[in-house]
Amino acid sequence: MTRIMNKLLYFLYRHKMLIMACTYLAVLFCANYAQAETDCSELSDDEKYLCYCKSDVIDKKYVEAGCWSCDVIFTLMMSMTNVAGTIYDGTIALSKIILGGGACIWIALYFLKALGSFTTQDPAKIIDGLLTFCFKVALVYALIDSGIDSIVHYIVNPLLSIGFDIGSTFSAATGF
Repeated sequence: MTRIMNKLLYFLYRHKMLIMACTYLAVLFCANYAQAETDCSELSDDEKYLCYCKSDVIDKKYVEAGCWSCDVIFTLMMSMTNVAGTIYDGTIALSKIILGGGACIWIALYFLKALGSFTTQDPAKIIDGLLTFCFKVALVYALIDSGIDSIVHYIVNPLLSIGFDIGSTFSAATGF
């Protein structure tokens, strides 16, 4: 098993530029160059921030200044969102299989280590370790099964808001 992993890691290390180039090409080919709608109320939560960039207020503001960066950022963000969603949707079933197989291997090795030891084992400690691991696996399975929207809503957005609050507090304390 170690030799297979070493060969895989060696292959990935040797071909990292090719892998990055293929990823960038996938992003460019999956880019959606269509103009966004001005009504953002019907979009999902993660697409609303991209729709704001193409709103009438922003367009009027940047038409006077001649700024083109909003279109570039909008195209990049939309293509990355589309690629991430496509990759995530394509790998949900495979990630569940990998999670289940890895959990089975871990449980087998855990019991082999616990029962094959020459020392006396505490059954409560063994069950506690097993239940802790099962809780972690159930949590990861729930995150995989719930989808990107719930991950963004329950994990990414709270972390971003905490960072924003900390940054606002520091900037208010320094007077900027």
